[in-house]
Amino acid sequence: MSQQTTIRKLAELVNTPVEKLLEQLADAGMKFSGPDQVVTSTEKVKLLGFLRRSHGKADTPAETADEAAKKITLNRRKLQEVTVSAGRSKTTVNVEVRQKRTYTKDASGKAMTPDEERADILRKLEESRQRNLDEQRALAEKDRLRDEEIARKRQEEQAEKDRVEAERKAAEAAAEAARNAPVAEAPAPAAAA
Repeated sequence: MSQQTTIRKLAELVNTPVEKLLEQLADAGMKFSGPDQVVTSTEKVKLLGFLRRSHGKADTPAETADEAAKKITLNRRKLQEVTVSAGRSKTTVNVEVRQKRTYTKDASGKAMTPDEERADILRKLEESRQRNLDEQRALAEKDRLRDEEIARKRQEEQAEKDRVEAERKAAEAAAEAARNAPVAEAPAPAAAA
């Protein structure tokens, strides 16, 4: 809620008629003449305390709010279907499992001053930035290494292609030279003389 609201706005907020809220404020010992007067936060707390007392509850909403902040209870319900074999037939049974778990906040969760909160937030922000920078550097290094590996493989493949091409050309040149070289004629058989 805001720090200061009118009685009319407060009545709308709590879904109560304005006249009833004025009566409750009067019963709580506060004098208001009309629905357009401003209700401060301390007056709201005083009204809440009065209403809690009148309904039979303790007058310590602030303490219970602190307690509630320290202790949270979760109730979980799970519905499952379990198939049970009963002799020759199977029957499906609906099973409901209820779990109640209470979490308590330790003493280290004490309230911090705004300056401490700001310093903590700035520290966490700086850690996050540093973590992001480190991740970016690591990714850039991986990219660089990957690019170097790709370039090295391309060079090796090109060198292999060049070597194969050179061998092929050398073989062709040798074959061509063998074709073009005058074949030494074998001595003709001597004619019978």
